[in-house]
Amino acid sequence: MASNDLPARARRAYEWGRLRWSLRLVPWAAAAMLLALVLGRPAALCGCVGGALVTALVLVGVRGGGASRGAPLGLLAGFAPLALPLLARGLGDACSSTLCLSLCLPACGLGGALAGGLLAVRAPGQGRAFLASALVIALLTGCLGCTLAGMSGVFGMLAGGALASAPVLVFARRAQ
Repeated sequence: MASNDLPARARRAYEWGRLRWSLRLVPWAAAAMLLALVLGRPAALCGCVGGALVTALVLVGVRGGGASRGAPLGLLAGFAPLALPLLARGLGDACSSTLCLSLCLPACGLGGALAGGLLAVRAPGQGRAFLASALVIALLTGCLGCTLAGMSGVFGMLAGGALASAPVLVFARRAQ
């Protein structure tokens, strides 16, 4: 082995290690996709959104730094807007992409508020990369459930998240 080959081998080993480390959250994304499928979401939608979620998890994991630290929090936060509309549907609420009665849309808003509140409490002082990756991962995870109510469910999730997180983030910014 030539001495000038050592830095290239070390770099390759480092990059493979980052890739393997970034794959640690993929089973959780697969569980979210499976939950959405079992509860009646279309396979094509779960594949597209789930594929984007897995891609985002791997990309932020490989990037490292604040972005990779924000991914687990985003995944955790995204489970609220994923689960609540699916639970509303499981309770017998009539939800579809064209018709959403009584519980689905409010469940999306409440799930977004829970996710936004969690992110707002944990994000101050973590940096922009942390917050950006956590937001993207939470949004993609939540979309697996909130699409039950169509785009209005996704917008409800976003509105709930914004309403819950804005005051906390504003006060945290003033305190710095």
